[in-house]
Amino acid sequence: MNISNIQPINSSFPTIQKPHSAGESTSFGTLLNQHIQDANGAVKNFEMKAGALARGEAINLHDVTIAAQKANIAVSLTAQVRDKAIEAYQEIMRMQI
Repeated sequence: MNISNIQPINSSFPTIQKPHSAGESTSFGTLLNQHIQDANGAVKNFEMKAGALARGEAINLHDVTIAAQKANIAVSLTAQVRDKAIEAYQEIMRMQI
């Protein structure tokens, strides 16, 4: 039985293929940064719509509610990703070398 050697990792972050790209890859850090920007945009969108509603502008209440839920989900997902990243880091630091 022939066992081959383990191949070394060439980069510090793994790359992930985008679903609709031809050969392009994006690092985990780039994807995380993009998600954080998207979550921030969802929160700002909710704040803008809630402010418009509070000022009495013509805006539908259901649009404000939908924006609030989108912001809530985005912030919750970001917090969960942060928690998992911290948990993974702590697990790595506990490893015996």
